[in-house]
Amino acid sequence: MKNPETIRQNKQQKLIDELVEQRISITPNFFDADLIASLHQELVDLEKQDQLRAAHIGKHQQRSHIRDIRGDAIHWINGETEAQKRFLAEMSQLQDALNQQLFLGLTELESHYAYYPPGMGYQKHLDSFQNNNLRRITIVVYLNPDWQAEDGGELLTYNTDEITNRVLPLGGTLVCFVSEEIPHQVAITKRERFSIAGWFRVRDTGG
Repeated sequence: MKNPETIRQNKQQKLIDELVEQRISITPNFFDADLIASLHQELVDLEKQDQLRAAHIGKHQQRSHIRDIRGDAIHWINGETEAQKRFLAEMSQLQDALNQQLFLGLTELESHYAYYPPGMGYQKHLDSFQNNNLRRITIVVYLNPDWQAEDGGELLTYNTDEITNRVLPLGGTLVCFVSEEIPHQVAITKRERFSIAGWFRVRDTGG
């Protein structure tokens, strides 16, 4: 029986290989079930306590809140709980592996919880801002303990206008892709949908 460290390294290697070959990787059960359960409960509690804030689109002066385009509410992850610390530690290991093998120069991860109420989604978009491509690798982590196709809420990825992947938001799944290359969309969800979205970034060297 393989030890946990070997299993983790194998998952990371498979992810990196797929990222190189396909520009996207989809890994079910990337995380331990107990960590996913803790993160899920934390987001459920934040929503009940009205600690989430409506997400915006755009950057700086162009920021706006248009629920027809983006319907999630978010809470930034900063390591303030044990579950967040565990999650960030695992992502730090992944960042190190990406840098060692792909020489990406990633310096940080920004991430937030994302809660979509029934009837909401996120229209097709890219994660890299126009004239600002500091976001290099996108991650999406699903926290839902169960999910059926009829529940909606899939992550759709595109090659121009052709759908290339339909990903059910099942708890423990990690989706990882090149931020400026993969257009994607969250289909309208028919039930509460819980996840984490994040971006590995490079340092801003602009003036």
